[in-house]
Amino acid sequence: MSANLYRSPSQAAVVYKSPSMSAFGAPFGSMSVADLGSLTRLEDKIRLLQEDLESERELRNRIERERADLSVQLIALTDRLEDAEGTTDSQIESNRKREGELIKLRKLLEESQLESEDAMNVLRKKHQDACLDYQDQIEQLQKKNAK
Repeated sequence: MSANLYRSPSQAAVVYKSPSMSAFGAPFGSMSVADLGSLTRLEDKIRLLQEDLESERELRNRIERERADLSVQLIALTDRLEDAEGTTDSQIESNRKREGELIKLRKLLEESQLESEDAMNVLRKKHQDACLDYQDQIEQLQKKNAK
């Protein structure tokens, strides 16, 4: 069986030779059965290690892709958070301004109510004084008419 496995340029190429050749190029016929068995076991072990290596590379590549995706998501979420913080800060500032305006308006309302009450008291006093004056005038006219 002849199988050539080539990896990327940064990796050494692993070449399997035909079963009739030993690792040194000698025919297997000159090797003992024990040597052939251990060679087969070693080849199986190499194949398993290569499969494990390939699996780990695929896993590393998948993890790197996922890490890159998560990095992009993190950046997007960070941007959204900063926007939300900016919006929150502007809303807080706006609320402070409104609260200040509300306090001013309440003070104006209280002052207006006090002024209205004072004006109403002054008008009541004038009305009472006018009523008393008219009452006095009526009494004087009645006394004059009675004489």
